Amino acid sequence: MIAIVTSPGFCVVMRARLAIWLNRGGKMARILSRLVWRGTITSYGCYIAVTARLGSGLCLPHPIGVVIGEGSVIGNDVTIYQGVTLGRTSQDVAAYPTIEDGAVIYTGATVLGGIRVGRNAVIAAHSVVLVDVPDHACVAGAPARIVGEGKSRAKAG
Repeated sequence: MIAIVTSPGFCVVMRARLAIWLNRGGKMARILSRLVWRGTITSYGCYIAVTARLGSGLCLPHPIGVVIGEGSVIGNDVTIYQGVTLGRTSQDVAAYPTIEDGAVIYTGATVLGGIRVGRNAVIAAHSVVLVDVPDHACVAGAPARIVGEGKSRAKAG
């Protein structure tokens, strides 16, 4: 239990949830939100915007270098490894990615624009995803292409 509570990934997610919750309050709460948010960036090198929507069970095993942009929506039981970027394609377009339940995004992947990453999809390391990823698909490359069929976490085990 101590290992889980003190792991950097758990600490980052809990601080992000606190900052997001505080950001919904009044002016003083929003100031506190920014302080918590800034401390998380400084301490862990992980940027999670206070306007992002995080589902339950978000797992960041190695949170260093993770960037989750302002409008990103992350479903339940999603795993994101170090160096992943979820953002928009340009300043003119306000669209951010939506990551569905059970998806896994490996090291250094970049997911840009108003796209949807399907349920239980897998994004390989260092992939650049610019189009929607179907449910249970495995994508790789720059630009990312479907390279296989992923296994559902519910069936595995």
